[in-house]
Amino acid sequence: MPTAEEINQHLHQQIPMTLQMGILVQSFSTEGVIATAPLEVNINHQQSVFGGSIAALGIVTGFVAIWGNLKLRAIPAELVIQHSETDFSKPGREDMEARSRKISDTALESFTTSLASDGRARILVTSDIFSGGKLIASNTGTFVAIAEKE
Repeated sequence: MPTAEEINQHLHQQIPMTLQMGILVQSFSTEGVIATAPLEVNINHQQSVFGGSIAALGIVTGFVAIWGNLKLRAIPAELVIQHSETDFSKPGREDMEARSRKISDTALESFTTSLASDGRARILVTSDIFSGGKLIASNTGTFVAIAEKE
């Protein structure tokens, strides 16, 4: 299972914006991902968390949920976001924590089967973003994996 340290190293090297935003994956398991980001570098003119930062943290958390599951299964694939929607419920005035929702075994099985047979697959992941322990947004992303040629 990829460790948080390995995941953060990968993110910060491959997606430099995650380093600038201070995004840190705290944990990864088959139950989901927990990632954090500080208010200080994601603040807007209203002294709350910038909406783009909230959406980005949600996308990154969903990305890691899929990326980690591909790593667990030793499936080499390129992974990208195809579509993302963020529903904002209230401003965040403290550091953020995002939690991906558990991806069902059925969805993962369908995803990996399609990837193996078709060379590409899509999957939805929803992440909830909290600030000060309160839900401030939910992000749902459609991620596309493309099998790497051997």
